[in-house]
Amino acid sequence: MEKLELIFIPSPLMGHAGQLVELARLMVNQFHHLTITLLIMKLPGDLIGTDYTDSLDSKDHDRIKFIHFPPMDLDSFTDCPTIGFMADAVIERHKPIITEVIGNRFNGSHRTSRLCALVVDMFCTPMIDVGKEFGVPTYIFFTSNAAFLGIMLYFQILDDEHGQDVSELANSGTELTIPSYANPVPPSVLPFVLVNKDFWSKRFIRYTRKYKEAKGIIVNTFQELEPHALLSYDDKTPRVYTVGPMIKPEKHTPNNEVLKWLKSQPKSTVVLLCFGSRGWFDVDQVREIAIAIERSGYRFIWSLRRPPSEAQKGFPGEYTDSDYNEVLPEGFLERTAGRGRVVGWVPQTAVLADVAVGGFVSHCGWNSVLESLWYGVPIATWPIYAEQQLDAYQLVKELGLGVDISLDYNQLNKNQRLILAEEIEKGIREVMDGDSEVRAKVMEMKGRSRMALEEGGSSLASLRQLVEDFISCN
Repeated sequence: MEKLELIFIPSPLMGHAGQLVELARLMVNQFHHLTITLLIMKLPGDLIGTDYTDSLDSKDHDRIKFIHFPPMDLDSFTDCPTIGFMADAVIERHKPIITEVIGNRFNGSHRTSRLCALVVDMFCTPMIDVGKEFGVPTYIFFTSNAAFLGIMLYFQILDDEHGQDVSELANSGTELTIPSYANPVPPSVLPFVLVNKDFWSKRFIRYTRKYKEAKGIIVNTFQELEPHALLSYDDKTPRVYTVGPMIKPEKHTPNNEVLKWLKSQPKSTVVLLCFGSRGWFDVDQVREIAIAIERSGYRFIWSLRRPPSEAQKGFPGEYTDSDYNEVLPEGFLERTAGRGRVVGWVPQTAVLADVAVGGFVSHCGWNSVLESLWYGVPIATWPIYAEQQLDAYQLVKELGLGVDISLDYNQLNKNQRLILAEEIEKGIREVMDGDSEVRAKVMEMKGRSRMALEEGGSSLASLRQLVEDFISCN
């Protein structure tokens, strides 16, 4: 069979890059005529993200190759108001660089394989133009869920075809009917990235318009998890392929103290509190969390990050051991020393994989949701940014696979109220309930998530169709 090559272009955002790496591994293991090259961009100022992407290499597979671009100067992005806008600027500045790289690899007489497609992250839509320049199709890799893809497509139609100001929907007095959600959606869970005029008009509607130019959209989900959403798209939507769950590979941490501590804990007795690579809280909220943890009586691992300084451009920092006493209630560390750990960054996937972990207080990023289902650990929802409010709503109200601490917490909301210790403690107790209906449903979905990627599974079948389409469109 003819050798074919794919170019994968992840976003410089940490949570996005790992999913495409895992997809590449799955594809080369299943299809021996494919070679995949990943072009890795770095996000300036993101020390944890850069450390993670620097750890990505091809040592475990000779048909996966990495090209790492050096990080750009953080000071050249001072006009970017948020991390998302900066990521967009990084992607745009790499467009000519990537065009040159692809041209050098595939236009010369020395080439040994044929470039059959580009697969680009949901935020890397400028790269569709690069694909057109070389006459190859481009596929979008959508790192979030099928329901969120549906609301993006629906809002783009409302805006472009009906002249609807979608920002007004956040102030609707009634719940909203949105095709990709089975139940009416409360306006309070509409994420800032869709209903803020700047985020929508300068970023998200632009992505969505470009999706219509793609040959197909690859979604990190599986049929059994989101059957309603996957049937909601109109006939103008490019073909959708479900290939999930893609679990983001982690950097190897063999001597991690948290993982060592977990090994000595009984099964399903530890609650993990972790809020993603960009999750942080101010001092008042930290103290409410601490009170709730202590009152609950459960063993715990708490990933506590320092609020970003002006120089960190939105990326949280790490506390030193002596700093913890400045933000935690007096005596908290001493009183809980025997049953819990307060730490900075944690290898989340490895923690969730340990049988000692019985519950997960999470920001509901899609990576975290899929990891929790893969390992059968129920989530207590506490969204913070991006599309996480909708993820939380879907998980609790649509799918019955989580309990809620909050569905609509939004760090960008200037009027965001404090989540009180009583609410947090209630969520911890509910998510740690060993006999709950939610836990039973999560365990059932754990089995379905794994079956989707096995022989005869829905995601493996979709992946095979995708590769057939790669070949047929050349």
